[in-house]
Parts: sequence; C-alpha cells; structure tokens
Amino acid sequence: MYSVAIEDYLKSLWKLGPKDVGTQELASHLDIKPASVTKMVHRLTEMGLVDHTPYQGASLTRKGELEALSVVRRHRLLETFLSQTLGLGREQLHVEAERLEHALSKELEASIAEYLGNPTRDPHGHPIPSPNGELYDETDLPLSDSPINMTLTVMQVPDNDSNILSWLENNGIHPGIKLKIISRDDFDGGLNVIIGNSKIRISSSIASLVKISFEE
Repeated sequence: MYSVAIEDYLKSLWKLGPKDVGTQELASHLDIKPASVTKMVHRLTEMGLVDHTPYQGASLTRKGELEALSVVRRHRLLETFLSQTLGLGREQLHVEAERLEHALSKELEASIAEYLGNPTRDPHGHPIPSPNGELYDETDLPLSDSPINMTLTVMQVPDNDSNILSWLENNGIHPGIKLKIISRDDFDGGLNVIIGNSKIRISSSIASLVKISFEE
C-alpha cells in the first residue's frame, strides 16, 4: 500500500479524469497549494503511476488507475459496511469512510466484501470496483437530462456533500426510489417532480448530481 497522500492524489486524478488534469484543478480539488501538487505529480510520474505532459496536465497510467480503483473499492465497501451494520445515514458515510479507507488491509477488505455478499453498489448507488479493478459499464443518466412524463428510478446520489444529501433524503430522493418529471423550467432548467403523492422542485444543479435509469 502507498502513503495516504499518494492514495489521495491517485483517487482525485481518477475522479477528475480520464482527461488530463491541470495543476490548479487538482490543487483546488485537494485543497493543497499548487507548488505542492507540482512536486507530487513529478514524484508520481517517476513512480510510474502518472503520465504528465507540461502545460497540459496529468493522467493516471494503468498502474496508477488500478491503485486508485483499489482505494475507491475500499471506500465504497466501507460505506456499505457502515450503513448496513451501524445504520449510519448516507450523509455521514463519506467522511467516515475517508478516515478508514487507507488503513484497511487486503484481508479485511476481502472479509468485509464476503460478509456483505459482495455488493456491486454502495449506499449512494455508486458502482464498487471488483478486486481486479474492473467497473461494470454504467448506463445511469443525469436526472437533469432525463425525459418528461416517464417513470424513472433513482440509481445514484452524490456522496461528498452532506447538505445536498440531507436535502435529498428529506425529500425522499435516494437510490431505488421512483419518480416522474412533470415539467422543466425554461429559465433555469429546474425540474418539477412527483414522488409518490408529493410534488417537489429540484434545481438543475442538484438534478445534475442525481443519476437515474428508465425503461423505454
């Protein structure tokens, strides 16, 4: 296993990729000074984890991608474990899993996966990479781009903003729930949605973070 700092960089590059990620973007994502990012990217390049092109940015090599996916797997398994065994709310899971993901051994990771029945999605609906670093082909679509007057199933909600998660939970929006868009505002793209017997309005910014599936 690599250091906490290296794992955080690799995971951030994976989340921001697969495009080349510039120094400023990566620094902003990690809340680290650009000069420190430049040094670490150079180090990761020497380690064969990152490809870096001056003035364009950095991207993960296959070796770096596999390491990033290993961290993502541990994180999402931990979220699932904390949800199912301790009953933590979705808005609590991300922060706790961030603290624990770097300390999880391969043996404990395998035991947790087996105990949970080898889940393929975490409580936010995000796909869990396989032990070999594979992700199934994702067909979920943003709610903001979804058709009107069709029954939609929520598949994913964001995991790293507790305020948005709390708002979604309070309005009954979570993975597995069915809803229908009845209209879309021309001015700002906000959605008027029916969930059960309730009608709510979802801003376009939040709707872009929720992913759904629908049947033709």
